[in-house]
Amino acid sequence: MKKIVLIILCFIMCVSCQSQQKTDLEKVDFAKGYKEVLKDTKYQTEAREIVTTLPVAYTKDVAGFKFGNITFPEHKENNVKSSAVGLLINNTTERLTKGIKIELEDTAAGNDLLAYLKSQYKNPKVLAGIPAKNNEGKVLGNAAYSWNLKDKTMVLVQYYEYTNNKPNTSSVLYIVDNQVKTADGQETAASHLLKTYTP
Repeated sequence: MKKIVLIILCFIMCVSCQSQQKTDLEKVDFAKGYKEVLKDTKYQTEAREIVTTLPVAYTKDVAGFKFGNITFPEHKENNVKSSAVGLLINNTTERLTKGIKIELEDTAAGNDLLAYLKSQYKNPKVLAGIPAKNNEGKVLGNAAYSWNLKDKTMVLVQYYEYTNNKPNTSSVLYIVDNQVKTADGQETAASHLLKTYTP
């Protein structure tokens, strides 16, 4: 009887440990379908992500995700700050994962992400530097950084803004397959992304 109880307890512990493991977006295999990566979350799809022009499936249910050692602040209904995870899809017919988009509406999390990227991938190419203060002494605008990986391009954009007259930096990380084309097929999504954030 004791052995049966012990086996049941071990099984419960193993199942609970597995359910607590987060999906590491840094290691997502682009050969996986977006539904497999977003399983266990409520997600929505949109025909076009605004910058890459690719279809996107996204969720604000970010508790089950991380990027390396960076976890994401969770969305709370009454909180202005939120996070989202999106998977960029090559087209609406094949629906192959070709990129990742991570949105962080939290200054500390965004700064941690930038520091992590620099530690793992070395110094980035600066597409746009941190904006200068305006006449009111406020920093408004965006900075953008890129890393050219073997078969992917990674771009981190940090938006400097004010919410309720308090400074806030929101961050968006894109990781895009270098071969995937924009919706119109005129250029790669990676080159379009780089052009968008290069002044």
